Amino acid sequence: MTPSSNLSLATNLRNASVLFSDLCLYQSAKWCIEALDGLQLDPQNPDSLAQARMDFYSQLGTETDKYLLGKMYFDTKEYDRCAYHLKDCKGSIPNFLRLYAQYMAGEKRREEEGQGVLASTDGVTTNNQLVSIIQECTKLLARFPQDPYLLYLYGVVMSKQNNYKEAIEVLVRSLVIQPYNWSCWMEILTCMSHIDGLDSIVKRLPKQLVTTKMFIVVCHQVFCQPLDLVQNFIEELETIFPQFHYLTIQKALLNYHNLGYAEAEQIFDHVINLDPHRLDDMDAYSNILYVMEKRSKLSFLAQLASCTDKFRPETCCIIANYYSLRTDHEKAITYYRRALTLNRNCLSAWTLMGHEFVELKNSHAAIESYRRAVDTNQNDYRAWYGLGQAYEVLDMHYYSLYYYQRATALKPMDPRMWQALSNCFEKLKRYDEAIKGYKRSLAVQDNDPTVFYRIAALYEKTGDQRMASKYMEACLGTELAEGVTDETAKARIWLARYEFDQGNFSSALRYAMEYTHGSPQDLEEARAIVKTIQEREAA
Repeated sequence: MTPSSNLSLATNLRNASVLFSDLCLYQSAKWCIEALDGLQLDPQNPDSLAQARMDFYSQLGTETDKYLLGKMYFDTKEYDRCAYHLKDCKGSIPNFLRLYAQYMAGEKRREEEGQGVLASTDGVTTNNQLVSIIQECTKLLARFPQDPYLLYLYGVVMSKQNNYKEAIEVLVRSLVIQPYNWSCWMEILTCMSHIDGLDSIVKRLPKQLVTTKMFIVVCHQVFCQPLDLVQNFIEELETIFPQFHYLTIQKALLNYHNLGYAEAEQIFDHVINLDPHRLDDMDAYSNILYVMEKRSKLSFLAQLASCTDKFRPETCCIIANYYSLRTDHEKAITYYRRALTLNRNCLSAWTLMGHEFVELKNSHAAIESYRRAVDTNQNDYRAWYGLGQAYEVLDMHYYSLYYYQRATALKPMDPRMWQALSNCFEKLKRYDEAIKGYKRSLAVQDNDPTVFYRIAALYEKTGDQRMASKYMEACLGTELAEGVTDETAKARIWLARYEFDQGNFSSALRYAMEYTHGSPQDLEEARAIVKTIQEREAA
């Protein structure tokens, strides 16, 4: 971008941040001002800021004082009071804030009536304000069809009622008018069930906007797509926003989803050095440290987060991960429950709490946790995968198969998904489909001796000895990179038997003599094969 384009973008972000703050859309305001800071421009004298604010309040006219009163009540979380004092206003902006306050009041009551995490009524209660908000939004949009904030609120409510198609339509209309409302972009993301829907959404929006490009990157991150698909977008955005930590973390999460844990760790370390009290997305960083088993580093992150704000859901998840790594699963569950008490929509807490219940062999509680994770975000492959594991423990393989298929569709580049799916097919004696699944796993990770051995064993079950021997040999071939493993040892004794039965005594002798790692029974069989062949040669 040219210097003048950067200045124009800075002005738009600055004005949008102030506007969203006045509208009580604080997450959008925060995103815009962080993006502005990430531009790393020389200090500017924002001449347009005062004019933008004047334009905003001039729209309110004689309702300015009432609006300021309502906004103050909203800021102090007195939502019903805010809605009551704005009930006689006629303008679009006061009516937006009134309906938004009603929505927040309904959400607050819904959580209060839930009676605690995993209680009988948790997740059953609904926001009783949704129907009336839709009715009023419909009337107001007839008068103000181009108001982006009424359109945004209408889309949010439609999404809450699972009317995703109409929600996306309305939210896109809002973004065409006001493209810097990042909360609107994220609401569209919650309505999407697959990455395939991205193209139809993007083609209706200005492609040159940085928000559109940022949304494309975030979509690929959320749907666990390969990093190289959006590498060009990331590089372009990094030249515009060299210090925008939100973008930097998207890159880290893309590496994390593509199993690049070391790269993701380095990126998170860089962000913490620049912004040590940032808690947004740090629960994902704790997941990376957990997988890498870096206990001391995870302990430091937990202490840092606790000192910053011990009552943030992200902090509770980080501490829970630390206790989980110490195999203190009960305490980990306590902190995940605390995170969910603070925010019922904390996706990672539902999923990870399910993992802890699995460790404690409490399959039914694990299933309920995973189901709540899926209800919160249907695009979380970990929750679908967890459901598959939980039902597998209960020997309910057809249920397990369905959930593994959902997980694999969301994360097709993860070999673990294909292996779990294939294992399920195998238990259902659907051997041909199991073989196809394991081969898909090899297409992603091509040097796994366990997968080669499983394919060979399945071919043996189907009676195809020739293909079984081919994959047993491929399993042995991994020893150059992986060394001797249990699978390669079993493949070697199998090949010794196979070649002996085929009359290829020289090959059988070679395999049997190389067999030095395995069970006592197999070692004894290898010696017997060697002895038989040597006696045959001597005779």
